[in-house]
Amino acid sequence: MVRPDAALSPARRWLAFVVLLAGAFLPPTDFFIVNVALPSIRDGLGATPSQVALVISGYASGYAVFLVTGGRLGDLYGRKRLFISGMAGFTAASALCGFAPTAGWLVAGRVVQGLAASMLLPQVLGSIRALFDSDRDLARAMTLYGVMMGLASVTGQFGGGALVAWSPFDLGWRTVFLLNLPIGVLAMLAAWPLVPETSATSRPRLDLPGAVLISLVLAAVVVPLSEGREHGWPAWIFLSLAAAPVLLVVFLWHERRLGAQGGMPLVDLDLFAIPSFRRGAIVASLFFFTTAYYLLFGLYNQEGRGTSPLWTGLAILPYGLGLFLGPLSSGWLPARIRPRLLGFGMSIQVVGYILIALCVGLDVTGPTLVLVTFIAGFGQGIAMPRLFNTALQDVPPHQAGLAAGIVNSLLQIGAAVSNAALVSLFFTVLGNGTGAVAYGRALAAAMVTLVLALALACWVAWRR
Repeated sequence: MVRPDAALSPARRWLAFVVLLAGAFLPPTDFFIVNVALPSIRDGLGATPSQVALVISGYASGYAVFLVTGGRLGDLYGRKRLFISGMAGFTAASALCGFAPTAGWLVAGRVVQGLAASMLLPQVLGSIRALFDSDRDLARAMTLYGVMMGLASVTGQFGGGALVAWSPFDLGWRTVFLLNLPIGVLAMLAAWPLVPETSATSRPRLDLPGAVLISLVLAAVVVPLSEGREHGWPAWIFLSLAAAPVLLVVFLWHERRLGAQGGMPLVDLDLFAIPSFRRGAIVASLFFFTTAYYLLFGLYNQEGRGTSPLWTGLAILPYGLGLFLGPLSSGWLPARIRPRLLGFGMSIQVVGYILIALCVGLDVTGPTLVLVTFIAGFGQGIAMPRLFNTALQDVPPHQAGLAAGIVNSLLQIGAAVSNAALVSLFFTVLGNGTGAVAYGRALAAAMVTLVLALALACWVAWRR
């Protein structure tokens, strides 16, 4: 394994880290920013409800299905190379989305965006793990990574509504995608001289059968859960879900067999023997159930309360501010307290979600709803960087990209499950109801399910 040059100065390491954060900023921002812009996209392109859903789920599906493969490719062939390639693909796909003439073109662009993000994001976490050896520097870097995620949330949630309302050059919703172009180009130009390469000393062959099998496993879960509700839950949805555990067993058998023969499997299953990684992986599978909240809160405001995209962005802005301030408030704490931050942050988040459910269910708005929304985001902001730190802290550096890909993939699977299950529950409870009260009760019902999932993850986080 080639690590950054031992003589690399601290300033150079932190410059490389800033460039990596700039690249990592785009994928989560694009998730948040599109949620607020969906009604404008629907009106501007005359998109059907199914196509509107695909704008979200197409991105999530492409992203989740190839994350593990993307992490492994970076470990084998160079994280810098994959980072720049992924950024180039993401930037090109953003242009395709921004200039899409039809809803079909936009959906295709979103799928390509997701695929590019799956190549890009694992390299960021893998490179961070390789850049910083000491626990202190790694903890500081992961705290700043969490701050960046909070900033992406704030930018996406408020920026989406602001850009649609402002509509520079009369581009409307297209601005939310075209904004990625200058950021992507600058990140690529800066990455080439500043980000050191961390890759294998040899060039082993990629475990192609393993890559195909794990991608099929993830697709068999993510795609039906993302598309089932829009298609009325046809039989193929359940056949696909039933095939997932069978494909998983075949994948595990193949990986064990390849490893026993002295080959290099796509996923080193010994990673799950590391207690911290195993605990982080379990929590990650439930942690991003929160993604359904962003979409449903937007529907509650725009469709239930009749607010504009700008005001919808403002309504969810306290959550983003909490995500931003959470890591900043906890990053200075002593090392002996940091291991407890995952459970502590998630506990605050669970309390915040319970209070949000009560507020929207009882039609309580104003400063009270703003405060409890901030509390939920603040708790998640404390927990998120510690989740990645927990999962990656004991992983060997040469497997950091793979481990990051697995954790991110589990996060996205959780996002797909929550969007499918909670959105379906939301509309089932809503029925033919209209207005703030009906939408509030539907959101409250979805929030109860979300709280149960996060409470389970919180329990796992507290266990040592």
